[in-house]
Amino acid sequence: GVRREEENELASTIFNALLEEKIEGFVSAYEKTSRQVFYDELKGRIRHSGEFGSYREILVREFLNFFTPSRLNIHNGFLMTSTDSVSTQCDTVIFDAKSTPLIENGDKQRFFPVETACAIGEVKSILSKSQLKEALNKLARNKALREQIQSPTIIRRERNGQFDPENYAYDQLPSFLICQKLDFDFSSLAKEVDSFYEPDIEVRHRHNLVLSLEDGLLAYADSNNKTMMFPEIAGRILPDGNLSQKEQPKNRFVIPTDKTTYCHIKLFCSYMFLLTSSVTILYPEFTNYMSIGSTTLLDE
Repeated sequence: GVRREEENELASTIFNALLEEKIEGFVSAYEKTSRQVFYDELKGRIRHSGEFGSYREILVREFLNFFTPSRLNIHNGFLMTSTDSVSTQCDTVIFDAKSTPLIENGDKQRFFPVETACAIGEVKSILSKSQLKEALNKLARNKALREQIQSPTIIRRERNGQFDPENYAYDQLPSFLICQKLDFDFSSLAKEVDSFYEPDIEVRHRHNLVLSLEDGLLAYADSNNKTMMFPEIAGRILPDGNLSQKEQPKNRFVIPTDKTTYCHIKLFCSYMFLLTSSVTILYPEFTNYMSIGSTTLLDE
């Protein structure tokens, strides 16, 4: 159904002015400058497609820096696990800078232990429905790698207790996608998007946020009809001590009534700050990653 949310009347004019300035610059560079630099008018196509994509990835990183905690850093690269799994290349990896060593190959491609990754994202241009499906499934499979951690040792966690990505959303790896626009009829996207995922993908591994700069924000709505960013919510502890059933929020596509206010992009900024500031960070136990081999021990 269609629902209109009221605008927040209590807001910081200073922060709002700074944020809108940042958003306007980002949107302009993403939609216009990148094409002016890399689009060949005579041939009617993008020239240097690799550089075009890299330019937009850099724009996204600079934009994300405005509303992610300064203790985090942003780059592109691959996730890796101690169980010998490697992700496909991620356009954006947000990671804990203090706990992540610089691991790269001879081509300067970076590899990030999944323990210290705080979010992963895809950066796209104009997406068809089939391209969106492909990107979402790629994100979901990369997101699932966090559950391969063998010996979780917590560096930072918002809640006491054991690492439990199946039941605590902030133990999972948040995922997002940013594109310029959706090149299909998105009026039924909230109803259709569940069917975009391949059958073996768990609900909790689905996207957190999908932002189309021109169209809106794909997120979720909980049982209280409040917009949120989790595909699944773990059960709550009942008075009798039992755990209630997990809740699967409904999909929601937030469309700005006035695109000049950037309300959908502001919501994305707010939710990304909450996700990246609250995600659990684990210690990368490199003895689990290494193949040390046999040794001889000489003691006194």
